[in-house]
Amino acid sequence: MRGATVTGTIQNLSLSQIGDLQIPLPPLPEQRRIAAILDQADALRIKRREALAQLDSLAQSIFVEMFGDPLTNPKGWPVVKFGDVGNLDRGISKHRPRNDPALLGGAHPLIQTGDVANSGGYIRAYKSTYSDLGVRQSKLWPRGTLCITIAANIAKTGILTFDACFPDSVVGFSANEEATVEYVRVWLSFLQKTLEENAPESAQKNINLAILRGLDIPLPPIELREHFGQALRVQMNLANSGERSAKQLDAMFASLQHRAFRGEL
Repeated sequence: MRGATVTGTIQNLSLSQIGDLQIPLPPLPEQRRIAAILDQADALRIKRREALAQLDSLAQSIFVEMFGDPLTNPKGWPVVKFGDVGNLDRGISKHRPRNDPALLGGAHPLIQTGDVANSGGYIRAYKSTYSDLGVRQSKLWPRGTLCITIAANIAKTGILTFDACFPDSVVGFSANEEATVEYVRVWLSFLQKTLEENAPESAQKNINLAILRGLDIPLPPIELREHFGQALRVQMNLANSGERSAKQLDAMFASLQHRAFRGEL
């Protein structure tokens, strides 16, 4: 098809050229048989994704069952400022320009706001890396740090599963008590929409450390927060298993499609 294109301002094919293309066409009953197999395989993929989506909302359900609505605090837990339950600090990227090639392409993970927003609560992947020079002008945050976006994607969160750097569009939270990290992550998910809607806007929406540190957070006893963390770890294991199964189903569907068009199904 590329060889048949006519070059003017842009390459193009004519309708007659497309209409003259030859395609292998199995008999209609065979087409229906193949389509039925692919439909069944696709239905399995859809059900698995739906199950994963339900798991994503399970954390909030567990939170409400154990602690009540964090916005109304019906169980009357003591309320403290977010800044009093741990350390909140912005990521660091001192060098200018920030995209200097000398900073990038090394072995050190560099987390961006999109990595946090798309993490599903736990940051397991990254698209960018820092060189040794990049790390020296930044800061390496330890595994277990809660990342909170404060620009573009507002108040999206994800817990690092590896040591990583991030720029000042992300805030790192480390709790005074380890069990508080999971609690804070889910608590913030209830506030995310409100924080985003009310974020000041210049070139783009953003919030600052003062806003985060001043948030009121209900704080149940540490024993309950630890129990909550254990429940979320069970959920995470289920999600990991479901994700592996979903990838296997995707691979199976792709294989079935390939076999179908080779006449091997």
